[in-house]
Amino acid sequence: MHNKKFNSLANSYLIYVGVAIASGGVALYTPLIVSETGKNFSGFWAASILFGLNLGRVIGSFAGSRFSRAVNHPLMVCGNIFLEGIALYCMAFLQQAWALALFAVLAGFGSGLSFPGLKNYLLKLRDLDQSSLFSRLAFAIRMGLVSGYLLASWVPHESLRLVFLIVLITFIAYGIFMLIAMRAISKHEKEYLTMHTATVQQEIQAGELKTNSINKNIAAANHRAHELPILFYLSNAMFWCFAIQPMIGFSLHIPKFTPDIPVSTPFWISALVIIFFQIPISKRAIRIRDHFRFLQIGYACLFLSFLLMFVFTRSSSAVITSAILLSFGQVFYGPSLDVLTARFADKTSADTGKLMSKQMLYQSMGNMVGSLTGGILFDLSQHFNSPRLNWLLLAIASVIMVILSKSKIPRLYRQAGNIQSST
Repeated sequence: MHNKKFNSLANSYLIYVGVAIASGGVALYTPLIVSETGKNFSGFWAASILFGLNLGRVIGSFAGSRFSRAVNHPLMVCGNIFLEGIALYCMAFLQQAWALALFAVLAGFGSGLSFPGLKNYLLKLRDLDQSSLFSRLAFAIRMGLVSGYLLASWVPHESLRLVFLIVLITFIAYGIFMLIAMRAISKHEKEYLTMHTATVQQEIQAGELKTNSINKNIAAANHRAHELPILFYLSNAMFWCFAIQPMIGFSLHIPKFTPDIPVSTPFWISALVIIFFQIPISKRAIRIRDHFRFLQIGYACLFLSFLLMFVFTRSSSAVITSAILLSFGQVFYGPSLDVLTARFADKTSADTGKLMSKQMLYQSMGNMVGSLTGGILFDLSQHFNSPRLNWLLLAIASVIMVILSKSKIPRLYRQAGNIQSST
């Protein structure tokens, strides 16, 4: 049913604007708190902030996958957004490194619970293309990050309370935009389901459907395991484990081996590449096999990026080109993975919120492990006096995932849902 009073596009943009505002807040505080913690305590405690954020997301995503109906209620999604903002604001008043890490876990917990709910509500906008939904979401996130970096250039960093007050305001705005959109989407969804149920009942009464046959098909479908293969989730974790390497690897590599460029260069380049190319590239994937091809291209971009760093370790141009390749990896990989998860849920009548929470769980695990791995690999390469070693190991691991994503992962995906490659 199409409700003329309901505008799917307008509500999707309410969500995008809210996400962009909150992403700006994230870009404002993250470099600052990591830098300040490293300066006042140590690199380990600085890394613990990022680790704590992703640990919280893992815990939140796991809880969301177990209690998806409860956490996807509009008030719960909004409450978890406010939880993240308040936890971040409290960090301005903390003096101990362990307390910062603890509140980072709490902020990550709110994020891990709310973000899958956001995707779930986007997917309820059935008259909008799924590929466009997720590519625009990625675009909004990057636009917010760039805005946050620009804002950080004139906000006085010496006043942590002012910085985190701005962050809190961005999350309050995010929560309000989300609540308005979710209430409208929920009302429209209720009307849609009412009309859909009435239509099915009319078809049954007219003899166009055989109830027994339908029940048997539903029972058979429910009997099958409507779970994505574990390798699909692990490949997602591995991708983000690699994709987060610029946050750590480049930040450590540039001052030591390519000091002629600013440390922030890879971050600006990554954001701008995704902003310009995310939507036009994502629109080119239509069928399931197209999206799996995009996953493979995403991994291939990571491999080429790490290979380039291995060959031209001390070249500033190689660092910039490598950052561009890493950005294209995310352009190809991110939205296609979301679409594949959503289409699996559609085909198997699985709980979309639960699948999105589980996807977020593994993505957060990848970010969590990757943030520590980047530092460990860099230290390992310094220990052996080989600045190429960490890039070599990353290149080898990523080429293995290129091979697996070519046939193994798509085959397991289709077997799990009996989905034809031409869909």
